[in-house]
Amino acid sequence: MMHRLAAASLFLFATLLAHAQSVTILGAEFGVFASGKPGELVFAPTQVVPHQPGQRYGWVIELRTTQRSVAVREEYLVAPAGTFKEEAGGQRLTIPHERRNQVSQRQLVPIDNRIFGEWEIGPREPPGKRRLQVLVEDRPPVVFEYEVR
Repeated sequence: MMHRLAAASLFLFATLLAHAQSVTILGAEFGVFASGKPGELVFAPTQVVPHQPGQRYGWVIELRTTQRSVAVREEYLVAPAGTFKEEAGGQRLTIPHERRNQVSQRQLVPIDNRIFGEWEIGPREPPGKRRLQVLVEDRPPVVFEYEVR
């Protein structure tokens, strides 16, 4: 009985270890999305996103996995927008607001060994530099730095 329990425990451990290491990130790009033919999505790599409401942008990560879906966590850091205060000498000082850190977690199904994250510029979204960190399963984070202008 003890032998069977030990064998079952070893099998379970090996299965969990194989599952945890079954994702390899092969490449990652950040850019903008545009509509092509019906049902087609065109991706153009760039670090600059036009500051136009409705502009779609995001990332594409190519991976190798045996899993049907992968856990993805996105940590989105918005650079502080500033307010301006006039000084007596005519100088403008920038007073930064606190940074905002938004987090999303979801399961994504790879399509042709790729997963996608997509957003669009909102009507009140401020321009500025951004930093996005994407964690896929237990892999080291993929970091994207870009600017909305």
